[in-house]
Amino acid sequence: MPPLLQILLLLLPALGARVEYDWEISNIRVNMDSSHERLAVAVNGAVPMPLVTAQTGDTLVLRLRNSLDTGEATGLHAHGILNNGTNYYDGAGMITECGVAPNSSFAYEIPLTQAGTFWLHGHHGSQYVNGLRGALVITDPAESPDYDDDFVMTFEDWFPHASEPVPGMRHASASASASASASTPLPPPSERYPIGVINGANGASAPDLPFARNATYRLRLLNTGSTSMFRFAIADHDMRVIEADGISTEPRFVDSVVLGVAQRVSVLVSARADAAPVKRSRYYVEIFSDVFPELPGYNPRLYSGSVVYAGNDNDNDADGSEDVEDANADDAPRRPAAFDAPAVFDDLHLVPLDRMPLLPPPDVTHDVIVSANRSKSDLMATFINGISFMLPRVPSIFTALGSLRTDASMPAASPVTGSLFGRRCNAKVLRHLDVVELFVANTDSVTHPMHLHGHFFQIVERGMLSGGSSNLVAPYSSAGHSRSLQRQERQYPMRRDTVLVGPGSFVRLRFRADNPGVWMFHCHIERHMELGLAMLLVSAPDVMRQTIDMPDSLIDQCRLMGVPVA
Repeated sequence: MPPLLQILLLLLPALGARVEYDWEISNIRVNMDSSHERLAVAVNGAVPMPLVTAQTGDTLVLRLRNSLDTGEATGLHAHGILNNGTNYYDGAGMITECGVAPNSSFAYEIPLTQAGTFWLHGHHGSQYVNGLRGALVITDPAESPDYDDDFVMTFEDWFPHASEPVPGMRHASASASASASASTPLPPPSERYPIGVINGANGASAPDLPFARNATYRLRLLNTGSTSMFRFAIADHDMRVIEADGISTEPRFVDSVVLGVAQRVSVLVSARADAAPVKRSRYYVEIFSDVFPELPGYNPRLYSGSVVYAGNDNDNDADGSEDVEDANADDAPRRPAAFDAPAVFDDLHLVPLDRMPLLPPPDVTHDVIVSANRSKSDLMATFINGISFMLPRVPSIFTALGSLRTDASMPAASPVTGSLFGRRCNAKVLRHLDVVELFVANTDSVTHPMHLHGHFFQIVERGMLSGGSSNLVAPYSSAGHSRSLQRQERQYPMRRDTVLVGPGSFVRLRFRADNPGVWMFHCHIERHMELGLAMLLVSAPDVMRQTIDMPDSLIDQCRLMGVPVA
């Protein structure tokens, strides 16, 4: 990065405003599907959390008060926010913080140097599964938008029963599974499958999209769920992708968009300009997952909402207006052809607007071999390179900073190696500014949305493993030849922070280790991460020790919870 640009980025927080939110995190009862009243994690007594908006150059201040009845620590991760220089505000429980102790308060103060669509969610136990999640939109005041209005659309999977802590487990329990043990009869589907939630409401009551003729709208689509994927399409309107995961893209026409867990996509939609008045069109949202068995009406499950044009009476056709899509809107929605149309969304076909070129050949490559241990009816454990991740007893950031030593005779300035963090943390130490490549091979039988904290990676290559997903421990490696390549290398590869890796497939990701800190790389399906599908990338610990000074307020939270930190 040019020195002048570095200086400008450092000055941005001083030029911007302090955007402050005061939030109490507590437990409430919620009945999202009209059938199951269940425990949820609320912000100021409500689910979902409020939309958070700010501008590039602002400092986002999130003051949290932990009033949870469960006695757990809490916290927030700003998903997609780099936190360069403020690794301690990444919000990853027992990695970069101890969390906000019960009945105490803590403030995150995050300098915002990016623009785009991001989100906030809990990173302690299963709190985000239970509702601690919401959208974060950052706009750049220096940019002139080429659209008339901006709509945020969040898609969540909401399970019929809460995910509650289980004593003795290293994490909270997982979301309700759609399977049961071989000896236990399956409960009815309504007890096993999640519903889709759109902007905080049951998808069966999908909100209207209000359009005006000839206007252009930006739809910010976010999958803030914990397990399921979503498809989105809008009838009789063109969609152009202009952003993915906070990275602006050159416009690309698509018929539909697929969102894996934690992914975000912005599309521009041009309202119709027909001479004849248009009464109503439809948009469609489909929730689906390969984690659960397919079952018509439940997986996949289709929802639709109305696109309503201003000035038209939606209950009276006497003026000659027409329904563009479905003459009988009260019938169950029909799956739109757009979901299977030729212009299928594929992030490999996107080009970043800044046209950042492909990074040079990597200085280091790490194999990330994903596998799982499954019984006939349940998932038992997940692994990266044969290791099932377990949280440390002391946040890893303290280990990287040299505040803690596993051996009293070890000098504080000793070189940091992966073994220092403990085998179950599965840590890889990266040199400052090295180009790093991750060869991610999924030998499991389901899709994994893999998320990297603190960086955006280029999607360099994608293909199918020659052995598929038949082996739980597979002999794949970046240096071997036991895979069939479908090379997708481009001059300007797309960058994202979350990528879908299908069963029996691989991706090759490339990024520069330019953000000193301890960063998680994990599957964003909550249960998979809880069962071990995570690892740590410790970027430039030598630079960390020179540039990162842990806030006293964060250390105080550790002491309140009895965590031994320096």
